[in-house]
Amino acid sequence: MLKVTGIVVCEILVYTLLKQYKPEYAVLSEAACGALLLFAVSDELETVLALFDGLLLEAGIAKEYLAILLKALGTALAVQFTADACRDAGNSAAASKVEFAGKVIMTASAVPLIKGVVGLITEFAGKL
Repeated sequence: MLKVTGIVVCEILVYTLLKQYKPEYAVLSEAACGALLLFAVSDELETVLALFDGLLLEAGIAKEYLAILLKALGTALAVQFTADACRDAGNSAAASKVEFAGKVIMTASAVPLIKGVVGLITEFAGKL
């Protein structure tokens, strides 16, 4: 957690300075901070993925559902980061459009999951 805090404090300082003198570079500093944070938490992310993988294996659930979950999570994080960067740059209209596109992408990525749930419901209804 100290790494994350240090990166964010440095980003706040850099962003504040850049926003005063070179506002066009301030958004780039945020993107760099996001990349650094992703690398800083990569070990923890691997631990979480291994946990999910083990749980799915124990439950007998197909790994494709984990892929759907991870795609939706990745999309949500990317959309949030991009929308925040748009708002920081003063473009809230673009932020709204990015959020809408993210919702569409997440809904489309969930189609196989929805099909699986409908299949299970149909299977259980047929057994009654």
